[in-house]
Amino acid sequence: MKTLTKTLMGAFASLALVLALSLAPAPGYAGDQPNILPVPEDADLDTVPGNSRVFERVLRAVITEMQTMGFRVYDQTGVIMSFTDPNRVRRSDAELIALAQRVPNVPIDVILPIQIYASANQNPYIPDVLDLRIRVTGRMLHAQTMQSLGNFEVAFGPGAGEIPVASLPRVCNRDCVLEHVGNEAKTIGAEVGRVLATKLDVLSPASPQPMPQQPVFVTPPVAQQPVVPAPAGCTGLTTAYTLAFTGFQPQEMTLIEGYLAGFKGYDHHRPVRVTMTSADYWYETCSDVARLNRNLRLMVESMGVQARIAMAGNRFEIQKIGLMGNR
Repeated sequence: MKTLTKTLMGAFASLALVLALSLAPAPGYAGDQPNILPVPEDADLDTVPGNSRVFERVLRAVITEMQTMGFRVYDQTGVIMSFTDPNRVRRSDAELIALAQRVPNVPIDVILPIQIYASANQNPYIPDVLDLRIRVTGRMLHAQTMQSLGNFEVAFGPGAGEIPVASLPRVCNRDCVLEHVGNEAKTIGAEVGRVLATKLDVLSPASPQPMPQQPVFVTPPVAQQPVVPAPAGCTGLTTAYTLAFTGFQPQEMTLIEGYLAGFKGYDHHRPVRVTMTSADYWYETCSDVARLNRNLRLMVESMGVQARIAMAGNRFEIQKIGLMGNR
């Protein structure tokens, strides 16, 4: 009992130090920027298939806008070719999500499904005129939590609220329609890509760049101005993890919750399943996974306990190693 009391007192002292440091003014905390995987959402047979030249032109325009905003974008063929046929089209949403989650070498954070509709309809007032309609939709999903991060749609056509396009030739089959869609591809993709990149930039802002050093001039001393601390906060995409603790006492779990809230990059946490000997938490942070892993190891070390920490995907398992007690 005395040993447990000393351990808890030492842990509370360490926790107080962690919380004090976390409350000190500090510059923005930088986390990982998201890895983005654009995928064709073409399960609907009315959509343009993902292996068409039109889709490729739209995709490249979207990728260019994402990269211009500083995000890392990965090619679908390159990351899935090791375990599935990259030339398959008309995949369902569930299959696209499962593929992104199974990518072995690159942890995908954001899935970017892109959908293209194109049609040619007879003008209701001019019988021999065909009107081209194009609709491009992009949406972003968090690969781990399936949270919707935003969506945007651009519509080209003769209707109100649509961006006008030239009418189609008098005789225009499906290939003709796709060719005209391709002519508008760069504009369409750029519109969708720029808006989605802007939305993601709000959710995952870039860390501030250091100011270039200015030459030093000797000037007469002036009255000192008050120092304004840099605003606290974090940059990078907030990511959710499952933290599963096993074998800890209730008093120790109370202490652990304080540690979790004191980690840099902390957003919020929520208990999912709690028993007398185990507790699972939904934990959201903008800290990168390597720093979170290190913080968990430092936490159990500060508490004076031995624990096994294992990680797979976005799940951490922290299991206390029980030792034979004396009575």
